[in-house]
Amino acid sequence: MKTSKKFQEAVEAFNKLYKIGTELIVVDDFGTEHVRTLQSEAWIVGTNQALARFEGISGGYDIKRVKHKMKRKSNDLGMSYLVPCDAHGVAV
Repeated sequence: MKTSKKFQEAVEAFNKLYKIGTELIVVDDFGTEHVRTLQSEAWIVGTNQALARFEGISGGYDIKRVKHKMKRKSNDLGMSYLVPCDAHGVAV
């Protein structure tokens, strides 16, 4: 079975958005959130799983378990919009 183009695009978007060294929130098996530093780009395993390495976690960790934070910003025209952030709410 072949990996879908949309899935590949999602992994590429994750890698463009979050650079190695970015602190992100990952959710463990029990639903607890942890701040972890991204140590690698995400890669695809099989046809529908994407993993990345994070500080303090051995092996690859499913990027679907990364909690994405958003921050509201305004432009010069007074328009408000959301942008992705790191674990501390700093726009990436």
